[in-house]
Amino acid sequence: MRKAGCILLLLAFHFCIAAQEESSGRRGKFFLIPEIWLSFGSSTYIDIAPMVGYHVLDRLAVGLGPHYIYQSTNYNSSVPYDNSTHAYGLKGFARFYLVTNAEEFLPINLFSDLFVHAEYEGLSLEESYFVPPYSGEGRYIYQGILVGGGFSQRIGMYNSVSFTVLWNVNELSISPYSNPVFRVGFNTFF
Repeated sequence: MRKAGCILLLLAFHFCIAAQEESSGRRGKFFLIPEIWLSFGSSTYIDIAPMVGYHVLDRLAVGLGPHYIYQSTNYNSSVPYDNSTHAYGLKGFARFYLVTNAEEFLPINLFSDLFVHAEYEGLSLEESYFVPPYSGEGRYIYQGILVGGGFSQRIGMYNSVSFTVLWNVNELSISPYSNPVFRVGFNTFF
């Protein structure tokens, strides 16, 4: 019984030290954003974009990762074919935290961080799917710039959930997004 008590005390002491290290600053720490979006039905949309982020400063984070999109649409029963496409490329972001650790000074726990977010992505898209009147062959590079902001809420010591609203600055008819772009993400810090 005494050994179990000592082990529990040592574990509690370890978690207290880890919590103090986590709150001491973010600079130099990595985090993972396993971004995925799935939608099925008459239209299928699969979006996979895992990113690795790095805190350059306590309030500034940057990140980079691959991006893959699969879209398939069955227009109606009178059209005897399905239209589908694959898009792929890279995306990078910069995020500046305006408010950090808000739960320390707010009377209720609304959010942990408030941030502004800018993102660039280069996607290889099929002309036959994205360029009206859908007659072109080959691929083209779409360069998207998304800006906006959001907030995140910590869930435990090493995880958080974030809510982001972005505006596609390059919204054109050939863009894979329509404004505004809403995202819900789960972040893991390591």
